[in-house]
Amino acid sequence: MNYFISQEIFNWYNLSSTQRYNGEDIKECYDYLNHAESLIVDFKDKFHIQDAIRNLKVVVDKRIKQIERVYDFKSYFPKQHILETYKELGIVKGFVIKKLFTIRNDIEHNELEYSDAEQCHDLLDTVWYFLKSTDEMVYTANTGIEVTEDDDVESEEIWVGIDVDSSKMKVAEIRGRVNKDFLSKERFENAIEIENIKIKEVAEGRVYFSGNIVLTNQAKILIAKKIFINRIPIGNKY
Repeated sequence: MNYFISQEIFNWYNLSSTQRYNGEDIKECYDYLNHAESLIVDFKDKFHIQDAIRNLKVVVDKRIKQIERVYDFKSYFPKQHILETYKELGIVKGFVIKKLFTIRNDIEHNELEYSDAEQCHDLLDTVWYFLKSTDEMVYTANTGIEVTEDDDVESEEIWVGIDVDSSKMKVAEIRGRVNKDFLSKERFENAIEIENIKIKEVAEGRVYFSGNIVLTNQAKILIAKKIFINRIPIGNKY
């Protein structure tokens, strides 16, 4: 029999996390970014700006490839543009980066004579923020986390831990010590389903449980946001 637990656990406070090194080179993206910046700073004609746009597009493409090699987020919504997926996950605000893609495609395919240095500088800043917000994700990945209902990190009375087999998340194990009524045999709104569950009573009204999360798309998104994307320091709430 499968059990259900509230999605509220993804709003609990962090106790600890485990990480692994991904082996991705974050420097390469900054080499292209710095080259684009030099073209904008040394702006002399439209060709400098157009080359800067091309280099900024290369930066974004390279970072997306790095993220996907580690996490394969595109598999969550295979028919959706990857930037829309990142927007839904909370990695980026995709509008400005999509604008960069549009300008670059117009330059390459529609012979757009683009020469707006000021807007190009705004795009440079946006791409810089995109890199900074994803550097840690690319460099290392969390593979597990423990959270607690109480914001007192010294208290471990009620807690839940989630561990994934890899960043691409084919398996997500869950365990914890919770109030007995926090686990339900009946499906309810905003619930996470747990299969292969084992439950052991450890105190009056409290149980220890372990099992595997049924990885629906919604469950994968919640886990990805909590473990991979929003790396909140211990004691802060998501």
